[in-house]
Amino acid sequence: MQPPSHDQLTADLRSLREKGLTRMRDARLSALHAATVLCGTVGEDPEGQALIEPYRPAAMEELVRRAVAELGGGHLTGAAEYTFGLASGTRDWPIGERRKSAASVYGVSVERFRKHHEQLIINETAEAILRLCLAATTASTPSPAGLRRPATRALGPVILDFMPVELINGVHIVVSSENVYLEASKIFRNSLSAALRRACAEVNEAGEIVDDVIRRELTQWLRVNGRLGLPVAPGSVAVTEAGRLRRSGVQRVYHAAVATPCADGNQYEFSVEAMTQAVRNVFRLAEHERALFAPPLRSIALPLFGAGRGGLDPAQSLDRLWSAIEREIDADTLSGWELHIITHAPRDAEAVIRRFGQESPADRLGGLPRGGPGAR
Repeated sequence: MQPPSHDQLTADLRSLREKGLTRMRDARLSALHAATVLCGTVGEDPEGQALIEPYRPAAMEELVRRAVAELGGGHLTGAAEYTFGLASGTRDWPIGERRKSAASVYGVSVERFRKHHEQLIINETAEAILRLCLAATTASTPSPAGLRRPATRALGPVILDFMPVELINGVHIVVSSENVYLEASKIFRNSLSAALRRACAEVNEAGEIVDDVIRRELTQWLRVNGRLGLPVAPGSVAVTEAGRLRRSGVQRVYHAAVATPCADGNQYEFSVEAMTQAVRNVFRLAEHERALFAPPLRSIALPLFGAGRGGLDPAQSLDRLWSAIEREIDADTLSGWELHIITHAPRDAEAVIRRFGQESPADRLGGLPRGGPGAR
């Protein structure tokens, strides 16, 4: 049984937010139900029909509770519990009361919460449910993809960081995929660029941003290089400070301009040439900056370029990324670097493990150092 899509889950979670737990039985939440069956909370017969239909709402509620618990605590979890009526005593609250309490967790107005934080909560909860689906699927089959998220998995000389970028720890350089205008993604979007912008921003005790580090420094980079409001060459790489992520050991964020906006403004084009040039520039810049830090920089996390809004299949994106990396191996640029691939999407993680589970990267990348969770 295939897991539901992220869009299907977010649609169901919006419906759950509106109706509340007390009206769950009357709602058509097919994506949540499918995820519940996949996670084993509700059994199914060979034709895919739930065997324990009377308990369907209770099972779906339990799945949502598990997903919210996986958000990691803090404001995100607290606000999510109010949003879905999971907090003690809020089960029968109308949406207005739940939204007001959730907004108070972040210390923002109800309107601000509705437009920004609420969408983030729904997106992240859907991602958490997909992680649970992946864990259930991989746990039931003898496969190297048996991951729990967040998780770090050594794959020969390559390390897969399957987690939200906010949880990454001890990786010195994180690479983000950007458009050729180097415009920071809108902070509420569900993308690596947006997540990095949120994670690096300095905030006050109320959770309000007081220094949008990445947006500020990218604007400064464009101004210094005479490209403010203009596109840069595909494959260009800009560097910014890591802001709040420095507390987790991240020293630099590299912004690779690999996406060219299409005419309609909603999609992007990714060329092999841009990705290859970006990988080359990432490692040359890293080599230049390595000795500027004490201890020297030694680890780089790359995303699967184009596997998000670019619409590329993860396996296709990985093939392109790996071809570019192999060229750097031939040029001896990667000597001494610990290489990570970072993703928070289950299908991307599966593509990485499937590729390296069938063919050990160590056989092809013999010159790279081996890394793993203990190497950090």
